[in-house]
Amino acid sequence: MRVVPEPSDEALFAAYRAGDASAFETLFERYRPSLGRHLARMLDDPAAAEDLVVETFLRLHRHRDRWREGTPLRPWTFAIARNLARNRLRSQRLWGWLPLSEADDVREAPPPASDEVQRRVAAAFAELPAAQREACSLRLFGGLTGEEIARVTGASAGTVKSRLFYGLRRLRARLADLSPGK
Repeated sequence: MRVVPEPSDEALFAAYRAGDASAFETLFERYRPSLGRHLARMLDDPAAAEDLVVETFLRLHRHRDRWREGTPLRPWTFAIARNLARNRLRSQRLWGWLPLSEADDVREAPPPASDEVQRRVAAAFAELPAAQREACSLRLFGGLTGEEIARVTGASAGTVKSRLFYGLRRLRARLADLSPGK
């Protein structure tokens, strides 16, 4: 039996633009987990992250004609989500829901006490500087490459490599006792 490969994100989006609504649903289901995890790390609010995943796809729908065939869809999608998250954090800061001193360094809310590992990972992420946290989140939860992270954040490839190197090194150091074999 011959296995048919899954269509690429770009092929699905092109099909959606041509009128195939099911292609858009497939993209949503494909992106929802990684985009949701990334936004939850940025926002410190899983419910708000889910809202922004939906809003991201509404923006993709609204601006579908801006996408140029042949360009990667994943970085564009994550850039939209990033901008929505930044707008939400900025709005929260302006309304005083976050102290101004912590606006650029949002702390993770502790997950349920029964899940020590999840709590430790969230705390380790919260200790990272905002730029490193974003780069590591895009890499680990979004599955983006360094080049894609550079496109999303507008930083140079070298800056992204540096942020990933130092951020991942800090995470490994903070979570070393959780690794298998310890």
